[in-house]
Amino acid sequence: MGIKSILSNSDTRKKIMGLVYSVGAIAIFNAVIQFFVYPQLEKEMGAAAFGIALSVLSIIAIANNACGYAAGCARLLGSEKEQNNGDYNLMLILMGVICAVIGTVYLYTLDLFTPLNVFLYCLLSFFTMLRYYSETEFKIKADFFRYMIYYILISVGYILGVFVFKLSGQWMLTLLAGEVLCFIYAVIRSRLYRPPFFKITKQFKGIFSSISFLLFSTLLENTTLHADKIVLLAITQDGEVVTTYYIASLVGKVVAMLTTPINAIVLSYLVKYKGALTKKLWSIVALAVSIGAAVVFLGCLIVSPFVIKLLYSESYAEAMSYLVPAILGQVLYFASGVLVNTLLRFKGERDQFIFNAIYAVEFFVCVAIGTALGGLWGFALAVVLANAIRFVAALIKGYVGKKQLEPTPN
Repeated sequence: MGIKSILSNSDTRKKIMGLVYSVGAIAIFNAVIQFFVYPQLEKEMGAAAFGIALSVLSIIAIANNACGYAAGCARLLGSEKEQNNGDYNLMLILMGVICAVIGTVYLYTLDLFTPLNVFLYCLLSFFTMLRYYSETEFKIKADFFRYMIYYILISVGYILGVFVFKLSGQWMLTLLAGEVLCFIYAVIRSRLYRPPFFKITKQFKGIFSSISFLLFSTLLENTTLHADKIVLLAITQDGEVVTTYYIASLVGKVVAMLTTPINAIVLSYLVKYKGALTKKLWSIVALAVSIGAAVVFLGCLIVSPFVIKLLYSESYAEAMSYLVPAILGQVLYFASGVLVNTLLRFKGERDQFIFNAIYAVEFFVCVAIGTALGGLWGFALAVVLANAIRFVAALIKGYVGKKQLEPTPN
């Protein structure tokens, strides 16, 4: 089948444009935050304070992102059933309160506990969670054009937030501006925030179970992606070390974050796929992901020196020392994340939770030993090893389980 034949199929064109819109949306979002917002914050705050800010944002990235994603993913997986907003809203409120408490405790441990800091953190925490949940409406409808608009609005809000930060001196306002702006768009464009707001139905028990498995699984996955800054700060008590590793892994981290939009598209179409995961299909997926990861890794190595030199010239020499392992670790995380999310459709939430639980233990064992033996270098190599093991384990998992691998009978 030629390219013209492929593009002439309206369903195929829709899927291609969905991929373009979705990846483009997150690419714009990450470009703004990584290449404009964070460099501006680092310049204004200094490397040490910026490193501490990154560790605070890591708490949000671990907990709140997981809560919003879990609620949204549960709604997406159950999209063929009649759903009630109140069931999900109750879960969001409960999870939002828990996340706010966790973040407040972390601020206290960093000696950042002030009424204003706690207030701004709670707002940022809650609206960040809602951002991940709110995008669900666009995934259910496969309306990736509005999904792109959604993330463009976040990006615009972040840019405006930088100027608010320079006037107020409150760095959390930078991100809060974007989160609030996209929430307003979601309220207008989706049905997620329409009555009944708090009505609970008999489906709540099943929704609670689904969200719980997805939440714990995603928490484990997010922890291994974002805990690097928290662990480094805890061990070294030096925000500059956190900033150095962040800068070295910058381009790779941007790629790793593309796991979310790619997974959104994959899951959106897989929920409509009624067949089974055959060995042939899994081999095609594994080969495509492996080739893509290799290309991405080489591309990151080529691009990173120019990006780091342009955005963080003062930290360039130090960051370049850790460039290869820092990027490789992120690319392996990205590749294995795509494989694991594909397996979610066929293996279910329980299997994904167990897989990520084992990975989390393996990750922290590797990191603890690596950091103890080799400091920051040991930490960087340990991340590579942990994510390489995850990638190989995901490959193997896709081939085992006879029931899931047999084709569905006609």
